[in-house]
Amino acid sequence: MLQEDSSYRMILELDFSEMIPFVLSNIRKRGIIPLFYISINAVFLFFIILYIVWSVRMGPLSAGKIFWQIVAGVLAGSIAVIPPHELLHGLAYRILGARKIRFGADFQQFIFYVTADRFPISKRELAFLAMIPFVFMNLVLITLTAVWFSQITLFSASLLLSHNIMCIGDFAILSYAFSQKGELFTYDDIEKKKSYFFERK
Repeated sequence: MLQEDSSYRMILELDFSEMIPFVLSNIRKRGIIPLFYISINAVFLFFIILYIVWSVRMGPLSAGKIFWQIVAGVLAGSIAVIPPHELLHGLAYRILGARKIRFGADFQQFIFYVTADRFPISKRELAFLAMIPFVFMNLVLITLTAVWFSQITLFSASLLLSHNIMCIGDFAILSYAFSQKGELFTYDDIEKKKSYFFERK
């Protein structure tokens, strides 16, 4: 374990209960990752506004359909999408070689997570793990909507905006990891409900 290896130094011990302050502080940092997170959500929001204006003027969607597509998209993107999102994290862990994978939730913080008990991963592996749901969901839903289901464009855009906002934890942990200039490794301890971050000395 990295804690017992003298060539590594622990730089952060993060309790799962402290996740919200950690997320908020790191998504506010200056850097390409927080900037991308804010920009992609702004693009989706701007697209939704433009699509609503176009629909009202050109008439492809009634006011009722606009309303219900947005409501359904927001609910799907913030609630229904949670299981597939976490399963994709679990799949990423399996691809990286982890076997002791656990799914969990902290309903007080409205946080859902996947952990692999004491399975260390590098900064690059962390990026793969964190971004799989974001990349997969956006690519698949945008492709399906553009090719076959253009009539639910507003629903899809609302779903993706909600889902992408919910990816704040994934972007925040990458913001922290890539703000560290050295080689970084991290793992979770399920029993202690803590995440540990190490750098090579």
